[in-house]
Amino acid sequence: MRQAVPICREGTPEPSHRLDDRTFMEPFPASPEPEPSAQTKGPAPASVTTAVKLIWISVAVGVISTIVTFAFLDDLVDTAMDSGTGLDRDAARTSVIIGAVVGIVFSVAIAAVFAYFIAKGANWARIVYTIFAALGIVFSLFGLLGSQPIILLLLTVVSLVLSVAILYFLFRPESNRYFSGQRPAV
Repeated sequence: MRQAVPICREGTPEPSHRLDDRTFMEPFPASPEPEPSAQTKGPAPASVTTAVKLIWISVAVGVISTIVTFAFLDDLVDTAMDSGTGLDRDAARTSVIIGAVVGIVFSVAIAAVFAYFIAKGANWARIVYTIFAALGIVFSLFGLLGSQPIILLLLTVVSLVLSVAILYFLFRPESNRYFSGQRPAV
């Protein structure tokens, strides 16, 4: 009786081993080809590089905004007191300080992570960054309606423009090809 020889995808016989005149197959099939990873995508296109630079500029604007927040701390506390929140002066001051410090620490940390992975071509980072940026845009628009010092208002507008520009560059055609793992168009 003749024994069947299994064939690989390439049309060659499967590797087998001889042990005591018995032939047996590998217990598991070969793994599929790996998906293109960030390391095999090649250099990022100019639009992605620009988006990453704008993310870092946005972080700088956030740091400046935090410094300005501390410079106008008393005005912001007075605004919070006048808005009928029911907070006493110390609670309002503490809220503004904690909000500014926690906000900037998380912003810088999150921006660093996203900038790194976006530059490497991780599409999940682009998607999650887009969600955060869209939420930031919506909340910033509501923030424009509030009473705040003019410099903070201007920094909010700059931040909004940066967020829109970052999203524009992240979704340019060459960026889409880069994040999908396709080769650049020639």
